[in-house]
Amino acid sequence: MVLSEEQKILLWLSSAEIPANRVWAMIREFGSPQAIWERFSTPQCPKFQHRSKKILESLYSKEKLEELIHQLEIKHVHLLFFEDEAYPDLLREIQDPPYLLYYAGKLDCLKNPCVAVVGTRTPSDYGRHMASSIAKGLCKAGVTVVSGLARGIDYAAHEGALEAEGCTVGILGSGINNPYPSEHTPLLRKIASGKGLIISEYPLDSVPIAFHFPHRNRIIAGLSVGTVFVEGRIKSGGMHTVTAALDQGREVFAVPGQTGYLGAEGPLVIMREGARLVTGAEDILEDLSLIPLMPTKRRPKKEPPLPLEQRLILRALRIQPMNIDELAKATKMTTDDLLTETGIMEINGLIRREAGNTYALAKQ
Repeated sequence: MVLSEEQKILLWLSSAEIPANRVWAMIREFGSPQAIWERFSTPQCPKFQHRSKKILESLYSKEKLEELIHQLEIKHVHLLFFEDEAYPDLLREIQDPPYLLYYAGKLDCLKNPCVAVVGTRTPSDYGRHMASSIAKGLCKAGVTVVSGLARGIDYAAHEGALEAEGCTVGILGSGINNPYPSEHTPLLRKIASGKGLIISEYPLDSVPIAFHFPHRNRIIAGLSVGTVFVEGRIKSGGMHTVTAALDQGREVFAVPGQTGYLGAEGPLVIMREGARLVTGAEDILEDLSLIPLMPTKRRPKKEPPLPLEQRLILRALRIQPMNIDELAKATKMTTDDLLTETGIMEINGLIRREAGNTYALAKQ
């Protein structure tokens, strides 16, 4: 990895986690990164927090910076600077864009239109299904799905994109060598080694600190032409990303949930404030004028019609999941007939059985 002197100095500042707004302010004040380096050991040294200054002092030599670059090479982690041609144009437009990003995987993912899919860490089955389904639909249309590698909605979005063999970008609130949550390390490796990309604003071993995540969320929104809020409360990371997207002048979409459930709270609020209601990827693609990216649909082979009993069961389950007694009431069928038909439909992948012997439509 060959870096210019200016890039080495930006890496030095990043290693002490000097935030973007501070670095851009210092460059405006002193004129260049080199001027910051030259003043560091003088009385005109910029003011840094104690911890940051200790790290900068420990790396204040060309030899130490070369060691740092070597460690990145060992880990197969690359650097993307604000002035690089590959730096995403949309991200350049935000307030205080990152001056340096660490990444692993395929940078080509950022050449596609990007859409963020975000939400709660504790989603309902419905929320997981919607996040996965939307991610799959976006990827099949050639759109890159961006999320935060967190539990819940983020995980479902990344998994959906991978299942569709599409591009997905995971933005960390910690170093690439120290992902949070740690149980998502296999997912991180799967993304970085396949058709995806992992990005962090923080040095390799940076720990996940609370204030990192709002900064991370501005990058999720900043890379994306639109942000989809699937489920989450008003006070949540998903809402922080929505706020960042609105501040950046990007489109915001909301997935409707069931009134009264905690996960429906955030999407309902932003829908009342003008967010676009969406029920699938096609709604998002249409609103963003990305429909031409969608592949031409082949006319499906004509299948023989389902028996009347199975059509009645599907019609009932489109309203909500039901147990046998509820299905009997909705379809006017006997319990014995229902058990026979639901068994066949499970085998054929039309419905699935959930906890408490409740039946639901199979996930598409």
